Amino acid sequence: MSAEETARRYYETIDGDDYESLAALLRPEFTHYRPDRTLAGRETFVRFMREERPRTDTIHAIDAVYRDVDDVESIAGDNDDEAESDEVAVRGRLRAEDGRELFGFVDVFVFEGDAVAELITYTGSLEDR
Repeated sequence: MSAEETARRYYETIDGDDYESLAALLRPEFTHYRPDRTLAGRETFVRFMREERPRTDTIHAIDAVYRDVDDVESIAGDNDDEAESDEVAVRGRLRAEDGRELFGFVDVFVFEGDAVAELITYTGSLEDR
């Protein structure tokens, strides 16, 4: 699975309450840096998502997935660097089940091998757009 596919799959597992598959995407030492807290360790993060997150009636709407241009050139065979990016950024919106937009986000996924080692989340209001 490519880094972009892994990032998209991450949201599918959370929105679908598929915590076993979520854990499989993450390194054991995974850390999530959020504006309101830091969650260290894969098991801590998965437990938070399953049992402690403030809202579970949400859906992640993905607007775009970004990858470094050098990595795209590598995939196309234009240079000798590794094909997989170390980082992928996703821009999206968190929606309530009724479709109401709660806030916008950008998540930066940091990969080690095929698994996510870190996730850095930035959030903001959509009202000023």
